[in-house]
Amino acid sequence: MRNLNQKHFLLIFSLLIITSSCQDSNNNKILDSSYLHNANVALEQDIVHDFFSPPVTSRIYLYPNLLAYEIMSSKDSNYASLNSVFPNFPNFPKFKSDQGQEIAALYGFLKVARELVYTTNHIDKEINKLDSLLESHSKIEYAKKYSDEISIIMIAWLKKDNYNETRNMGEYQLLNLEDSWIPTAPDYMDALEPHWSKIRPITLDSSSQFSPPPPTKYDMTKGSLFHDELMEVYNVVNAKTDSTEAIAKFWDCNPIISRHEGHLTYSEKKLTPGGHWMNICRAAAIKQNFNMMEVSHAYTSLCIGMFDAFISCWEAKYTTNYIRPITVIQNKIDASWTPILSTPNFPEYPSGHSVVSRAASTVLTNLFGDNYAFIDSTETPYGMPQRSFTSFYNASDEAAVSRLYGGIHYKPAIYNGIEQGNKVGQHVVSKIKTLKK
Repeated sequence: MRNLNQKHFLLIFSLLIITSSCQDSNNNKILDSSYLHNANVALEQDIVHDFFSPPVTSRIYLYPNLLAYEIMSSKDSNYASLNSVFPNFPNFPKFKSDQGQEIAALYGFLKVARELVYTTNHIDKEINKLDSLLESHSKIEYAKKYSDEISIIMIAWLKKDNYNETRNMGEYQLLNLEDSWIPTAPDYMDALEPHWSKIRPITLDSSSQFSPPPPTKYDMTKGSLFHDELMEVYNVVNAKTDSTEAIAKFWDCNPIISRHEGHLTYSEKKLTPGGHWMNICRAAAIKQNFNMMEVSHAYTSLCIGMFDAFISCWEAKYTTNYIRPITVIQNKIDASWTPILSTPNFPEYPSGHSVVSRAASTVLTNLFGDNYAFIDSTETPYGMPQRSFTSFYNASDEAAVSRLYGGIHYKPAIYNGIEQGNKVGQHVVSKIKTLKK
């Protein structure tokens, strides 16, 4: 009898949750913000499954969230259309119903997301959930038709961002100079996204708008600035502590890692830096009880910041073509030396984590405020404990220095990268501030 009562209670509770989610009479909304969170989580899961690189992942997060925002803002007088801020953004037909734009936003998000990944298992599950939940709702027919129409326009626009063209620009040609980047141990993978600076940005005038100063001149003379910076990396790794190693691994966020155990080699699936910051944003939005419009604005703002940061960073990386510490140390100092983290397959300068994390933290600080303390449990599914931060800037500083602790960046790449990311972030903030009236 007790089991029957428990089942009866759970059934009633589930129906109450579904009913409250489907219809909030005070706000005249059919779905709440949890559905947009779930859509982004589903996209994240399919991204991780497919091993997309960090720059490509920033693009995948961007376009579905842009569309969701544009649909949501079309019926909210507190938010402006993206085409009022970004001149090249397409003009979409207005949502004409008095209700149901959140349905259209979710379907539009998921339809665009399907175009950007290979595996759509989790995205399709979210679509099926919506279909089942809203099967008999009076607003669904128009909302789905509208999402079909607007998704086609968004997909056509995103295909003009030069992504497809960069797939056919040829392999990166190594410079073979003593200070230039070459593939690194243990896998010696080809250069990752050498043409990413050709991707169309959202807010930047050009990919070189916020280029950092040049890296330190290569000079292996003892006492030279470069030699000191090199030995700093060498010594930090050799003197690693539990704390520095934990920080390095927490912020690794490298989705393309090959693990080697004897004769066995396998790939490890992990979040990218963009995925990590999307999780930080999600937790903050849930903590602040943001409604769907606010959530959409937050995700969209963050995605724009990270997308443009990757373009800016990658332009500098392949302009400087700077050599990685592992190459110099193993060839000139200590052949047996190994960094804590696997060195990514692209040039060293500047640090991508520094640029992207500072841009992300600048955008999030604008949204949630200064000194926003939080606990980051993003990496707990990947076997790492949560970490606490006093602010988004505090988190981005730790993400940046983690690359020194991990042995994959010299200090100038970190601090100049922070400054570059700050400039990108402030530029993005100046644009997105005008979205909220």
